[in-house]
Amino acid sequence: MIRIAIVEDDRHDREALKKCLNRYEKENQVKFSVTEFQDGEDIVTDYTASYDLIILDIEMAFLNGMKAAEKIRELDTNVIIIFITNMPQYAIQGYKVNALDYILKPITRSRVFQVLLDAQKLLPGNSRYIEVNSNRQNIPVFLSDIQSAATDAHYLDIHLKDGSLVRTRMTASEFLKLTGEDCRFLVINKGLILNMDYIFNMENNSCIMTDGSRFPLDP
Repeated sequence: MIRIAIVEDDRHDREALKKCLNRYEKENQVKFSVTEFQDGEDIVTDYTASYDLIILDIEMAFLNGMKAAEKIRELDTNVIIIFITNMPQYAIQGYKVNALDYILKPITRSRVFQVLLDAQKLLPGNSRYIEVNSNRQNIPVFLSDIQSAATDAHYLDIHLKDGSLVRTRMTASEFLKLTGEDCRFLVINKGLILNMDYIFNMENNSCIMTDGSRFPLDP
């Protein structure tokens, strides 16, 4: 889940941006949690470092985006800041607050997508998910939660980091196709895939997982 704050005083621009975010979610297998603010003053008041990304209009009535960003940076050095503006010469000053980029109005889907792709590369790899059918329900499974996946006849057992199991009718190759062959997944043998984030060690021809489980390596 990527937590996004939109700070924009123009309702039409906010709606245009939200439409782009909704489209990006569907096309890129991510989920957003979006909080809206109508002025820079609104977000800096009682600010907590709870966002991954802030999309911030520069020209606002009470507290402009640049001043708001300066205050935010005093409290949060990690959040990604992207400016929205009518005049790119203002956005160039974004280096002062380590802004990633800017979106020039009028807002277009192609530009928003480009900026979001760049921003997503800087975020921890916990936002992508696959959708699987289990017990006749389509459920999202975040890639970062998957510890291992093992085939069992015509089914795939997906073991999650919390110890739960998602069983779905799928092959290992179909799983890899869904994940886009995410580089964190290691094919141990024809029917076993491990998430390298959860491999603690390799010894005696076995993979030892962070939960203590062992998987023999293919000879």
